[in-house]
Amino acid sequence: MQRRIITLVLIILMSVFAQNAFAGYNNPILKVLLFKTSSPVTLSDINGLRAEGMTLNKWQARKITISPLNSNSIKIDNQIRHRGSLMISSGGYIQVQKKGSKSKKRYLGDIEVKPYKNGLYIINHIPTELYLEGVLNAEISTKWNMEVVKAQSVIARTFALFKRQQRKNNPWHLTSDHSDQVYYGVDISDSRGKFAINATQGMVVDYRGKLAQTFYHSNCGGMTEDPGNLWQYSLPYLKIKEVPFGKNDPRYYWETSLSDAEIRKILRKNGIYTNNIQNIVINEKTSSNRAYELLFTGKTNYTLLASNFRKAAGYRKFQSLMFEVVKIPGGYHFRGQGHGHGVGLCQWAAKEMAEEGYKFDEILRFFYSPINIRRYKG
Repeated sequence: MQRRIITLVLIILMSVFAQNAFAGYNNPILKVLLFKTSSPVTLSDINGLRAEGMTLNKWQARKITISPLNSNSIKIDNQIRHRGSLMISSGGYIQVQKKGSKSKKRYLGDIEVKPYKNGLYIINHIPTELYLEGVLNAEISTKWNMEVVKAQSVIARTFALFKRQQRKNNPWHLTSDHSDQVYYGVDISDSRGKFAINATQGMVVDYRGKLAQTFYHSNCGGMTEDPGNLWQYSLPYLKIKEVPFGKNDPRYYWETSLSDAEIRKILRKNGIYTNNIQNIVINEKTSSNRAYELLFTGKTNYTLLASNFRKAAGYRKFQSLMFEVVKIPGGYHFRGQGHGHGVGLCQWAAKEMAEEGYKFDEILRFFYSPINIRRYKG
């Protein structure tokens, strides 16, 4: 009997502790720019739509089409003129579709339609934890080991909340593409992703009491990068380090070729106009063995940051800056390894670490150090 009482007391204490652990985390609302368009946009939900500040007619209850008029006004179903932004909510998911596009995505939360001079901004207002459901399967696979899915949940949450603070006075905090984090809405949500998000609810990466900048990428190619080599600022918890994981990635090694004409086109995009390039040399490398500056030799020599070259060539074609180059007839051949900028957490390496028994917090501390992991309280 006494043992049962003690067990019951422990359960109650654990329950209270768990509730206190989540106390103070209010699941902040994020504003995510889904896209901008000059075309009309149709919003729909079988449960019905509600518009803040106005009444929708019966025929508009489940589906409305919003068109841009000018920088301050929109038109609803080609009938009702509305000045300023319009906030649309529903009892379920809101499906969003641009005119002329086959793509239909559904989103939880509210949808803000904001006019600008040439069209409409479509902005999703959504609680952070629900936002993460639309990120996980866009950035990794939730079929991976649960510890890496948890780690991805923590860094995606931290990244989003950092941007929320950084852009608090902007019309939106995040975009939905690779310039921030890829976000596809509710259609890619699943039970494993929800489990990882709930298991790490409110957890963020912290450095000296502030949110860390939790950059991440697909594969570092065996060595992470210092952000100072890419973005002109270093961070004490993002260091160059060897990473003995990640080679199971089928895209670990890559190669591509560019013709002389393609090289000239890339140079023109960077303001260099010449028809006389005799060779390409990696003029300078970073301490992580990535190309930093390229030298184009000829009658006149030109230099170009490798990051600018990669951007102009296309990130799909040039997976990373960890490459070598050789001249071939009619152009140049590039061989490299890794995928992405190399800063912060390497997803394929984290996957292997999880499979070898590392817990999510150990994975995070491997890539970000020194850091703390705590509950976000604003």
